[in-house]
Amino acid sequence: MRSAVSRRSFITGSALAATGLFGGALLAGCSPKASAADRAGDAFESTVEWGAEYDVVVVGFGGAGANSAIAAADEGASVLLLEKAPEAEAGGNSIACMQLLCWSENLDDAIAYVKAMRGDYDTPSDAIIEAYCAEMVKNKEWIEYLGAENPAFVEGKIEYPDMAGAQSFRVLTVHEGRGDGAAYKLFRQAVADRSDKITVWYEAAGQHLIQDALTGIVHGVEVQVDGQVVNVRARNGVILTTGGYESNDEMLESFNGYHGWESLGHALYNTGDGIKMAMEVGCDLWHMGNLQTNNFEFVDPDTLDCTWKYDSDLKGILVGGNGTRFISETDTGATNHGHLNYAGTWHVPVLPEITYEVLDQTVFERGPLYKSWSADGQEEIEKGWILKADSLEQLAAAMGFDEEAAQNLQAEVDKWNRFCDEGVDLAYGRKGDLDPVATAPFYAVKLTHTLVNTQGGPVKNEQGQVVTPRGEAVPHLYEAGELGDIWSNHYQGSCNLGGGMIFGRISGRNAAAAKTDNLQESVMDGKPSFVPSTLAVFGEEVDLSSYEVADGELLGTAEGKKGPIVVKVACEGTTITAVEVLEQNETPSIAGDAIASMPASIVEAGSVDVDVVSGATITSKAIIAAVEDAMSKA
Repeated sequence: MRSAVSRRSFITGSALAATGLFGGALLAGCSPKASAADRAGDAFESTVEWGAEYDVVVVGFGGAGANSAIAAADEGASVLLLEKAPEAEAGGNSIACMQLLCWSENLDDAIAYVKAMRGDYDTPSDAIIEAYCAEMVKNKEWIEYLGAENPAFVEGKIEYPDMAGAQSFRVLTVHEGRGDGAAYKLFRQAVADRSDKITVWYEAAGQHLIQDALTGIVHGVEVQVDGQVVNVRARNGVILTTGGYESNDEMLESFNGYHGWESLGHALYNTGDGIKMAMEVGCDLWHMGNLQTNNFEFVDPDTLDCTWKYDSDLKGILVGGNGTRFISETDTGATNHGHLNYAGTWHVPVLPEITYEVLDQTVFERGPLYKSWSADGQEEIEKGWILKADSLEQLAAAMGFDEEAAQNLQAEVDKWNRFCDEGVDLAYGRKGDLDPVATAPFYAVKLTHTLVNTQGGPVKNEQGQVVTPRGEAVPHLYEAGELGDIWSNHYQGSCNLGGGMIFGRISGRNAAAAKTDNLQESVMDGKPSFVPSTLAVFGEEVDLSSYEVADGELLGTAEGKKGPIVVKVACEGTTITAVEVLEQNETPSIAGDAIASMPASIVEAGSVDVDVVSGATITSKAIIAAVEDAMSKA
């Protein structure tokens, strides 16, 4: 059931102004450098070989891209939404994150809190903060408008509760659950509901912006799709929503001085494309040094899948590549998106590139080092994920330490064990129980620092326009989301996905507004619009015809976190005798155990009355639902 806020009331800017809902940003037409009438005979846009033409082109189908497209479509614009990834892998951080959305009950408090997080930094400006917060207080109403029936609040997620305005800040979800992709699915469905206005191309990478060198106007996007380059015209605006550069090691080295940090959300398509495209047309950059991190995680070297919150239950001590401790293992920054408090100032941490957790047999026997790992750790030892040795000297060799680092490790363990005897960590003030590293054999796990997301990118103004180093707007170019986000240092969880909604609406409305400095008529000369093989077709059910089944076997489907899960079920009467997962796109590091173990559990029980796998609840329930769907066809 839809919210009482009707879709029609959002269609026009005049309706928005009349109701006061989702207003605050001007509909930004660019100051014309030459009138369209004067240029009609030799207009730049008439000189380009266009393959398709829309009012607005949005580059990137994450949460920000979806909301930008929705807002533009609701202004009456025809919208092309481009996504670099295949459909099964689309969504980037937006589908992998915890689905938390920012909201505040009070505009003045919202402004005060965001200004407090800015601190004494120069950016973002007051005008941007005020525009941001004017939309933040409408986020709950917006998701209800998009179809969320029972929004819920998450307690205990205010990261800086002592800052001004924090008392009115709320962390919102579209329903009671979180971490299940629900917000992104809501956005994706809202896009599908507007398929008459929004066209989606998957496996379509925006590569370059098409700009008139004389006027500076961005007229469209060069798109790599179906093995060719297609020029797509944007009559009124292009919106860049390509996310960050978590998976571009060269950018991380150049902008942040880090190497080898991996994307926590497996956002392998976030390679800084929007930054490069905007730089080509003269944008300024900001916040390139600000990262949100999870610091210490384990990364599967083959798949690059990351654990989630490995450091929430560190059992041993952490040492760097030279064998020495460098941090309190109970104060790793995990609760503040990786930021650590350095003598009263919160900052993105400086961490060694090589980090190991080291522990002994006594601690190792207490249970799996990570929630989804085997109980006795033998599977991970066989894979080489956990190193095991009879002495610290042998362990150091297995870790690749040189002689000095090996000596440091022994000295550090001796010092740590003295702290354990005395009951106080005199080096870093570790809290809780202090467990010595004393009983052989000894173990080590190599940990990798991981990125929740990068925050930097093109500078934007309060209207969502990308600006140059002179502070001038690049005509017809906008942005939203993690690309060039507003956060200069502190960051409040829920403001990335929630912020994608905020500037998605601002940029979507402004990009959709008819401009006066270009041709508004078509320049396609009657040519058919290019249609890629990866065109999204909404509303299609999962095609099961390609799967072979024998007598007594049934197929079933259900929606997982990252798309449909297809199972094949065999049964004798009402007793389930075999279950096989045929198709799924879940994140392996989170859902792998459920994919592997749930079918066996169901078969052992002979029914779907089984416990879900801890840490993979959404996938577990989806497998159960798919089996139930199959059984309903018996």
